[in-house]
Amino acid sequence: MFKPKMMENEKDFSCSQGHKLPVVKISLDPKLQRNQRFLCPECLENADLDAKVVGLKTIISLIEEGQTKQIEKVEYVIVSYIKLIEQLRGLIDQMKSLAVQQFDQSITIMKEWIQNLQQLGSQQYSYSFEEELEIMLLQQNKTNDNLQLLLHEIQQTSRFYTSRLHPKLEQFNTFIEYKKCKELLSDLELSSQKFTLSQQQLQTNRDFQQQINYNRQEIVSKNEIKLKLIDQSIKQNEQCNVIVFDSSGLIMVSTEKYDIKVWSFSNGSIKLLKILQGHTNWIQCIVYSNKRNSLISCSGDKTIRCWQQLNQDDWISSQPYQQHRDYVWCIILNSNEDLLFSGSKDKSIKVWKVDFNQNSLKFLYSLDEHNNFVVSLSLNQSENQLVSCARDQNQIIIWERRENDQFEFKYFVKQSIQEQGYKVKFIKDNQFIWITGGEKIDKFYIFELKLGVFQENQDKTIQLIINNQYYDQYRFPIIYNKERNLILVRHKTYIYIIREINDGNYKIYDQLNCDTTLIFGTISNNGQYLVYWDDKNYGYTIYELLNK
Repeated sequence: MFKPKMMENEKDFSCSQGHKLPVVKISLDPKLQRNQRFLCPECLENADLDAKVVGLKTIISLIEEGQTKQIEKVEYVIVSYIKLIEQLRGLIDQMKSLAVQQFDQSITIMKEWIQNLQQLGSQQYSYSFEEELEIMLLQQNKTNDNLQLLLHEIQQTSRFYTSRLHPKLEQFNTFIEYKKCKELLSDLELSSQKFTLSQQQLQTNRDFQQQINYNRQEIVSKNEIKLKLIDQSIKQNEQCNVIVFDSSGLIMVSTEKYDIKVWSFSNGSIKLLKILQGHTNWIQCIVYSNKRNSLISCSGDKTIRCWQQLNQDDWISSQPYQQHRDYVWCIILNSNEDLLFSGSKDKSIKVWKVDFNQNSLKFLYSLDEHNNFVVSLSLNQSENQLVSCARDQNQIIIWERRENDQFEFKYFVKQSIQEQGYKVKFIKDNQFIWITGGEKIDKFYIFELKLGVFQENQDKTIQLIINNQYYDQYRFPIIYNKERNLILVRHKTYIYIIREINDGNYKIYDQLNCDTTLIFGTISNNGQYLVYWDDKNYGYTIYELLNK
């Protein structure tokens, strides 16, 4: 990079005596003045020199060699600095690209948001005169009801896009404009609340007697629910083990062998958006974050993966996390979404720290008291107790959160029968459901907290359809929707709709026979739609859950 360069010209050197001859030698006597050390041929003949004399060219060569070595050292340091600076520049360029990408994605989200709102608004641009006349003459409230549904959908759409924007904007919270963005997002949320409130006020202004009649009908409707078939047109030849929804209900996720399929969901219709690949064995369970556009999957490849949505088309996967020694059957998240519990064929439950911002997991500790495959997990509402069941007789365990916030073994739950079960679910802090899974017994059991211990309440046991030909499937966990007082249980070939009735007992309100045990699905978060895949239709079936 650098070369030594002598500032003086060799031809300009002259001796101190003023001879007009070129300098040829240098005296190495340190006592001499600088110009006295230069010697021409005449100086050499007349001077009485005590010190050593060396040729000018030799001295120049020695000095140049020393300068070269010094420069090499300096050059090494400079080059090292430059390499580090170039790496830093590369990282900053990368950060700049990522920042631009995040802003571009945010703009894309907002464009999609506007398009969705415009599409929702366009639904109101046309109407049927005859239908509106009928509503007017019969003094029906259908127009207000339709408006309420539309406003609710607008609100849900806005929540969905707001939840997608928040994490992208948070990365730039040092910007002056960030505060204004937050204010605008808050205004959007407040606007949704105001629209909802205005509809509530319209409702309260109705005639008092009509309100009483409405309330009576509502009470009756809560006691009955029926299934209405919507669609069976989407086929999939390979088995789907899992179906889940995001918090908005606009995105559905299912599986096909090793792959995750992302669908848009609207009014009971689904459209495939993306296929996520990474697992190398059958996916067994998925949980979708209620706070972010992220999900977590587990698989027969013994691993757990975090998935984060970047935009409508792009998702990224974390590394595969492996602490289990065998298939990972089930996973659940706590409400704060910072703890994950995973149950495995290796008979253990692993507890993980979740960081959705970093799309990562960190293994914390293991719970190891089961002596068979762990197939189902559930946290109570206070999240101070965890119930788990394994694939064997009398394998229900209560784990309790202790002072250090770590869950520890408390006790095995005693049962009145010798039978295995594959599904367990907390309904209340003091109550959980357990479903039999073997061939001999087909029942729905309630366990309640008495004297500090969960005990079976035999008076609340429900007999399910007797079928001693099949074992139950552990997938398709128990679903509980508190708002609609709805419990969905898939047991062997049937899907049951169960509700709690006034005396604290439970009652089956509807049941659907799918004529196969390979049924895997869920209900939407608002309890409006049932979606499942089965190997009889080899496709997705969608039902609407209607109050009758």
